[in-house]
Amino acid sequence: MKPPRAVAPPPGGLENGFASRRAALLLAGLVLLLAAGCRAGTYGKYDATEKMLPEMKQSVQLFASDLQRARSARDLLRQAAEGDSTLRLVAEEYTRAVEEHQRVLENNREVLAQFEDDLPDYRRMERVFGSFLSEHQTTRNRYRSLRKAVRYPGVTARLERRALPDTLSRARDEAYTEGRYYVAPIFYERLQSSGDDLTMRQALAERRQRRSQADRFAPPAQGREETGGLSSGTVPSPADTAGRVSQ
Repeated sequence: MKPPRAVAPPPGGLENGFASRRAALLLAGLVLLLAAGCRAGTYGKYDATEKMLPEMKQSVQLFASDLQRARSARDLLRQAAEGDSTLRLVAEEYTRAVEEHQRVLENNREVLAQFEDDLPDYRRMERVFGSFLSEHQTTRNRYRSLRKAVRYPGVTARLERRALPDTLSRARDEAYTEGRYYVAPIFYERLQSSGDDLTMRQALAERRQRRSQADRFAPPAQGREETGGLSSGTVPSPADTAGRVSQ
């Protein structure tokens, strides 16, 4: 029996094997490079923290400007509540909102001072900046809700303690011209202040206008005549009759 003959490898077989291995290595390197690029885009470049710090300062400065306007609005609301008892609860809630605003601002400034002394890594800085923007937006939404309670007397009359107007059912005098609130990703939220929003002075003026319109179109009180203004069934005394005749 003849021994089996050794089969020679096809020409170029070794070269093809090395080429396939080289292609696999190149492909793996390309995948790692893409992954590193995605990580850099997600967690930022080396100078991303230096660029983010001025944005955080700008956001805190806008928030501080909002606090100054909120204090002025609080004073106007307190003054209006002295003549309108239905606004006292709203004034109390607005005062609490201003106090919370002050607390958040002080905390933001302390964190900024720490970052200026020792700049953290990008992931922590991004997380803290996101909490800043979220707290700022929550505070501004609270002010908007309380201004809505000022604008609509129907909401003010049904406002319960510690309950914002957005948690209540609609009142008859509410005309929902403003859009609904929605939650957007915090890092896509533009840095903005509430300076262009409805002011407290405008909200109080709108409230007075709504109340005057409601009084104008209110039906006459029961038990009173439309012409004489006397209660039904009331007989004028002889002295009153004599006085009107003499006049």
